[in-house]
Amino acid sequence: MREVLLEKLRTEKFLQIALDFIDINNAIKVVNEVKDLENEIIEIGTPLLKSFGIEGIRKIKSIVPDKIIVADTKTADAGDVEVEIAKLGGANIMTVLGIMDDSTIHSAVKKARELDILVQADLINVKNVYERAKELKQLGVDIIGFHVGLDVQKSRGISVADLKSEIRKVSELDLLISIAGGLNKDRILELIDLPVSIYVVGGAITRSKEPKNVSKEIVNILKGR
Repeated sequence: MREVLLEKLRTEKFLQIALDFIDINNAIKVVNEVKDLENEIIEIGTPLLKSFGIEGIRKIKSIVPDKIIVADTKTADAGDVEVEIAKLGGANIMTVLGIMDDSTIHSAVKKARELDILVQADLINVKNVYERAKELKQLGVDIIGFHVGLDVQKSRGISVADLKSEIRKVSELDLLISIAGGLNKDRILELIDLPVSIYVVGGAITRSKEPKNVSKEIVNILKGR
């Protein structure tokens, strides 16, 4: 499963829909609207994961059993335990904070290999992203996530689109790359030529009156239509 998923992510571009809800019913409503689209990853966002835990992952997974599921655990400690939590829910990918101690990331990677899921390192608040990405590759992470958090977007007025040069440089390490932070259809059009496998979109889809149509437009861009 790991190798099959890695190959898919290497050869195609995916839209990851971030379900950053507190109420799972709101998340389920969005999933039901977008579930028939191709090249789509469903993310159990951190707020939803904290609100509903393993059962939250399972409920979403039951609606889209064939979709790639990300549990955005943003793990800061006990990496192996949180990999188990993600796996019990049925997730295919879990996330660790790239800024945390190497021992946490190592334990997550080791357990993920045992349980056949992928580990993404989230570079939120990492200062030297290239040097840390090199270290994370040595630790065995599968995906590097460029992420400009909501608070930084608000306070500094920037999005992940401002990190083009860093994204290109890290891609030279032959790592899969995910980008998140203020993305919408127009910004993805600006970034489509970057060596990125996963484009994470939250509010532009989940707060839309037509989440399916917005998602479909983005998927079409990713597939070059």
